Amino acid sequence: MTRQERILQLPFFENKRELAEQVLKMEREEHIYLPDQFEIKQVPPYSFGEKQSIIGRIHEFYFVSVGNEGEWKYQLFKDEMKCREFFITLSGITDQQIAFWFNNIELLKSS
Repeated sequence: MTRQERILQLPFFENKRELAEQVLKMEREEHIYLPDQFEIKQVPPYSFGEKQSIIGRIHEFYFVSVGNEGEWKYQLFKDEMKCREFFITLSGITDQQIAFWFNNIELLKSS
């Protein structure tokens, strides 16, 4: 079984194929690889209207997902700083909202 097959078959990625493919692409393009054993952490989903949002960490990679009822979109970041940059560059986001997401990044980092 290849490395790619092992990652795609992990239970966490069972219904997150898009995220798994982003991890594999990040490994190829950035030459940053997941170790053979790694932790996956995420905060509970937050509801915003009809959608939910989740932020999580796969070893050193961070991800944000937005969706509802089985239809999720994912964005993977190679490290904490790229994840923070994402929130800073969102148009219309308030300082309070940035602080909220930065706090969640800190929770993921320290857990």
